[in-house]
Amino acid sequence: MNFFRFILFCILFYFLYRIIKSLFPSRPPSGSRIVFRNDNAAINEMVQDPQCGIYVAKKDAYANRVGTNMFYFCSEECYRRYLANNTKI
Repeated sequence: MNFFRFILFCILFYFLYRIIKSLFPSRPPSGSRIVFRNDNAAINEMVQDPQCGIYVAKKDAYANRVGTNMFYFCSEECYRRYLANNTKI
């Protein structure tokens, strides 16, 4: 009978421990940083078309290099208009 009481006490202690632990989540040690890495962050980033000002997802944008800068456009048509308006002759 004592062994049964001991097992029951251990089970109750375990459940009490889990309840208290869930109420007080652990914190990282001070001075450490938590970095959440998302490999798709660059793909899901929104960029603004410099010609028409529309925001488009980077993965869906028409990307092209103009000079040394990379620009993202909503369409090839906006890219062509941008080149026509910003080309110095």
